Amino acid sequence: MTPPLTHVIAPGLAPDLLLRQIYLNVRDFAIFTIDAQGEVTSWNLGAELVFGYTPAEIIGQSSALLYTAGDQADGEPFQEMTLAARGERAADNRWHLRKDQSVFWADGVLTAIRDDQGQLIGYLKILRDITERKLAQDEIRRLATIDGLTGLANRAAFDTRRSEMVSQAERNGQLLLLLMIDLDEFKEVNDGLGHQAGDQLLRQAAQRIRTASRESDYIARLGGDEFGLLHLHPPSPASGGVLAEKLLQHLARPFQIGDCEVRISARIGIAVCPSDADTPDTLLKKADLALYHAKNAGRNRYHYYTEELDQLAHRKNTDHNELRRVLRTGDYWLEYQPILATDGHTIAMEALLRLPDFFGQQPVDYVIGLAGELGLLPELGKGVMRVACAQLRRWYDAGVTGLRICVNTCAKELLDDSYLAQLDAALVEFGLAAGDVELELTERDAIKLERSGSRVIEQLRERGFMLSLDDFGTGYSSLSYLRALPVNTIKLDKSFLHDVPGNPDGNAVVCTVIQLAQNLRLNVIAEGVENIDQSAFLAGAGCTAFQGFLYSPSLDADAATRWLRQGATP
Repeated sequence: MTPPLTHVIAPGLAPDLLLRQIYLNVRDFAIFTIDAQGEVTSWNLGAELVFGYTPAEIIGQSSALLYTAGDQADGEPFQEMTLAARGERAADNRWHLRKDQSVFWADGVLTAIRDDQGQLIGYLKILRDITERKLAQDEIRRLATIDGLTGLANRAAFDTRRSEMVSQAERNGQLLLLLMIDLDEFKEVNDGLGHQAGDQLLRQAAQRIRTASRESDYIARLGGDEFGLLHLHPPSPASGGVLAEKLLQHLARPFQIGDCEVRISARIGIAVCPSDADTPDTLLKKADLALYHAKNAGRNRYHYYTEELDQLAHRKNTDHNELRRVLRTGDYWLEYQPILATDGHTIAMEALLRLPDFFGQQPVDYVIGLAGELGLLPELGKGVMRVACAQLRRWYDAGVTGLRICVNTCAKELLDDSYLAQLDAALVEFGLAAGDVELELTERDAIKLERSGSRVIEQLRERGFMLSLDDFGTGYSSLSYLRALPVNTIKLDKSFLHDVPGNPDGNAVVCTVIQLAQNLRLNVIAEGVENIDQSAFLAGAGCTAFQGFLYSPSLDADAATRWLRQGATP
């Protein structure tokens, strides 16, 4: 039972006078009461000053108005009342909401109010605004984790984050890469130009590491000229080599330190969790060993901890360099494979990228992937489009009519901001119309574009370009997407033709797909046609065009020109 006020108030001080003083004069503390349902029943001057509501505006309103939307959604007002009703002191430190919707940090306490019989009749809340203290404490904590020179995380924060990310990777079955980065020639700059120049170099190097990395990567300066980078959930361990190569390129560019141009290089060690190590300290040790290996191998190098990954990464590094050379010199060419209508005349030529023998038996898709990793897809795509359009122009000038050129593309290329402008420029340069060019992309890429919210496919259709789904049936194979994707044609993948027409089940699948495409007013091109029986079956099923070795392999430009002049004979 609550003791009478005469037991807790000094003699001679009337309770109503005391309450009046508290409610009218206390300015530093918000003091208010709420009923058992959480509605405000009284409101002091301090509450008005802190929250911005006058008593007339807030009394009778739910006290939940004073909590942030997140706390309201989590039921914090009710939980506080429940805790106080059990006789416990419901203390809290949280963000609260003012009338103008700004927030402030407060510490407060909610206690139950009971009548003389001990029945709950409401609650008393007392709190104060301690935002300045909170922000000061947060800044102190932040500074304790930040390297003051570069603004990156410091060694202590990196050690903590490394432990967290190793645990996260283990729980979720994800990969985690640790890259240890050491700058070369830093001591020479520091000794030769002074510590101030060395500090500028470190700040600029830190910024370049940030620029080359993903936003989700965690980067720290570990001391001196050494940095650490945690790369969570990469597609594969090989992503570490791609990132390391990018970092080395960024750090190898000249630095402007005052009036001096400074050149440095770097070395990088890479360890993979969990294959190399599954504990934070062991992962660090393995990355350090890989860095030691890189230092012994020479400047501007990176190495993995494991030999197998190291060999794979350095093979890819060599391929990257070769692809850069190929694009720089234009040392690639196109071959052309005819696409024939049912009456046997050639209606299109598919342009196929061909590369020097250096890439051996690697498929073109591998090289496209390399270009994507290096950010060179727009450059490669622009070059291929220009070569293809130039060849079509030569065929037109030679009197060939009714022919279009088919060029493969992908989502990453189509999403480049310059793609449409480069395509338009190629048409203008070679005097072609949009309908002369058909763009081929796979189901997977088309759906990726559709899900990204990009309108590039619609914009291409609006310009008059033909669009086809290449290798149909090997990607998502979701026939429902045919209704949503604005394409003209599907190219039935050669895998559909296995055992056709000898296999009744295979025949049924092919006929169903062709019938569906016809119902959706789409053309169907069969790829990989290799024998007369397949050709006859497909024509009977309603296929509108054919492509494959039965008619012609891919041809170099001269052979393709002879094919077109002769009608259908290479």
